[in-house]
Amino acid sequence: MTARYHLILDPELQDELRELHARAQADPNGVDAKQFEAARVALSALREGREAEFAGERLGRSDDHPDLRDCAEIKIPVVEEFNRRGRPMGPSHRVTYREFEGPTGSSLPVRQVVAFAPRKNGEIFDVTANRLGRSKGVALDELDHLPTVRPITGPGKEPDRLIGPPRMALPPDLAQSFKALEGLDPPTGTPPTTTNHPPAPRRQTPNRGPSQGK
Repeated sequence: MTARYHLILDPELQDELRELHARAQADPNGVDAKQFEAARVALSALREGREAEFAGERLGRSDDHPDLRDCAEIKIPVVEEFNRRGRPMGPSHRVTYREFEGPTGSSLPVRQVVAFAPRKNGEIFDVTANRLGRSKGVALDELDHLPTVRPITGPGKEPDRLIGPPRMALPPDLAQSFKALEGLDPPTGTPPTTTNHPPAPRRQTPNRGPSQGK
């Protein structure tokens, strides 16, 4: 399908996927191979704007959660999980991301993929908050213009809950990373750091946002 967004991966996520890819190659039938394939599916969905197909929804904040109002998630099945009654619990993993304007008026918008982790015990949200420099219970002033979505699971969710993240201005560090990668082709077999671009060098630093968080 046609790409609708450029993707930039958080360097820590990129390193995780490199390691996952190596383990998947060593054991193509193992759990790591399944996780790596799930990550590839998720990245393709985000690049092609198909988040609605993966139960995408915008994240929020509360006094018990970090401020992730500028983020959204998609839900990715990797392993089967069941509750105490033996009923399926739905997709086991999540991918979190943010969205920004393109570096130029003619560029595709940019999505920064922050984390890929299990939903169990809120691990995905802890990882996302850590990579963005957010803290539990601390609201970010720069996100106060965004609607507050209450983190919740189950039937209590709003029926009109937003699917994608708000589109923000592209931060200078992500713009620089994007410019440095322009015109290069991705190697085969590894997730791209940007659409039609190779993984970024490990020295690059992600946009981690303010040191405080929700």
